[in-house]
Amino acid sequence: MNRPWSPTLVAVAVVQVPDAKVALSTASVYPESTATAFELAARLGYDGVEVMVWTDPISQDVEALKRLSDYHGIEISAIHAPCLIVTQRVWGTDPWAKLVKAQAAAERLGAQTVVVHPPFRWQRDYARDFIGGIQRMANETDVRFAVENMFPLRAVDGR
Repeated sequence: MNRPWSPTLVAVAVVQVPDAKVALSTASVYPESTATAFELAARLGYDGVEVMVWTDPISQDVEALKRLSDYHGIEISAIHAPCLIVTQRVWGTDPWAKLVKAQAAAERLGAQTVVVHPPFRWQRDYARDFIGGIQRMANETDVRFAVENMFPLRAVDGR
């Protein structure tokens, strides 16, 4: 039997939304500084900051980042390893050394995540063991490794 619509017959589903933290990336304030990103994140009510390690010296200095975090009362949620074209010489040129340094920075700063990009096409040696290397590093720490795949990983089998 078809009944006419009635508010008493409508079931209401309650959606539970998990608490999700929202972080501001220091890259999003470019060309402003890392320090400016912390100030803006605190003023605008963000839960944390993702630090893009790049040519700004403060972004490379763990102690300076700790002071900014403490001063503004805002956590550092993630460290974005310097693995982009514009950061290819930041923290050296060895991609694994950069990840080790990013992991150490994240551990020191209480960040839960290290953000990394897959190897460039010309980084064949790095690409060959990228997945296994990331897995090994992840097994050594509570820090998570998040891979942002902005471009294809094609250096399989040395090609």
